Amino acid sequence: MKKGSGCTYFSEIDLLVRQAVTRNLFPGAVLSAYSRGENIYERAWGNLTYVPWSPDVRTTTVFDLASLTKPLATALAVMALIAAGRLRIRDTVADFFPDCPADKRSISIEHLLSHTSGLPAHAALYREVVVLPSCGRNREMKRIILSMPLKSRCGRRTEYSDLGFILLGWIVETITGSPLDESVYQLVFRPFGIHGLRFFRQSGEACRTTAPSRTTDTAIAPSEVCPFRGRIVQGEVNDLNAWAAGGVAGHAGLFGDARSLSRLLQELLAVCNGERYVSGFPRELLRRFWQRHQDPERTFALGFDTPSATGSSSGRRFSRRSIGHLGFTGTSFWMDLEKQISVVLLTNRTFPRATDEKKGAMQRFRAEIHDLVMEAAG
Repeated sequence: MKKGSGCTYFSEIDLLVRQAVTRNLFPGAVLSAYSRGENIYERAWGNLTYVPWSPDVRTTTVFDLASLTKPLATALAVMALIAAGRLRIRDTVADFFPDCPADKRSISIEHLLSHTSGLPAHAALYREVVVLPSCGRNREMKRIILSMPLKSRCGRRTEYSDLGFILLGWIVETITGSPLDESVYQLVFRPFGIHGLRFFRQSGEACRTTAPSRTTDTAIAPSEVCPFRGRIVQGEVNDLNAWAAGGVAGHAGLFGDARSLSRLLQELLAVCNGERYVSGFPRELLRRFWQRHQDPERTFALGFDTPSATGSSSGRRFSRRSIGHLGFTGTSFWMDLEKQISVVLLTNRTFPRATDEKKGAMQRFRAEIHDLVMEAAG
């Protein structure tokens, strides 16, 4: 932990998180912060659940990263395929799904990555496919998504869409000929030497290629008491569409600990700065993916988000040259490319249930935490 003037802010961070646990905003949390390659803060608070005998959260505790899957698994896999010449940013949905209807034939990879495809944000696909054998669920999901009316013409407006990233996951699988979790490991995590980020199959077992050892349930933070499944969700994906697809999807399903996530961010930052070369991730392509759209109303880059002008969960001190993303379960990362600071915050704020009240409180909490970290980092 960094010593000096920042210690006052770190004390304030500790108090803020303890108060959040006391108010039942979440049972537990882990925060990991880096400044110019140095780990300046890493700490865990609380327990896996609210029961008195629940194990403590540790810095090694694994969380359901939810939508962090989009930038850190799917978008990076797409980047690696583009770098290898196996995919082009202008390729369209019709290139991979010949049965694509006319209104979606011009949707490109770029549209999907930037959430400008015109596809709806979400749909409860699991309700329609859960009755099917597992081998036919993805096929039916694809049929439903491609048959949905668009909310707008592609490229016209931003509509944050899980459905677009589900399609991207299938496109990665089509190109590689392998399941998405295996593809992400081979294309992304293996080149960077990251073993602590992984998908979990519906059975609860980690994909055989994503980690050298099994993660036990006691080291995984439960994300919810799910009415639909009728059980505590622990070691299986919280998102029901990803769950119905077998636990692995382009929009959700990634699990990991704060240290592994911070390490991946530091590796990416080193590539962006020209300090490191990693096969499959050219510096200029990475920078292109992280470039904010010229339209000030659009905060999304390619697979990654950037701070909004007001009310951003990143707080008020991250520069405009920052990238990040939020996860529904209470996870997030932000990285300031100008100040060389990254912050990973992992919580299970959806346990036992997600509420609108918690959502608003979590938004305010995230902003306060990020402001304090940036002040501590100087």
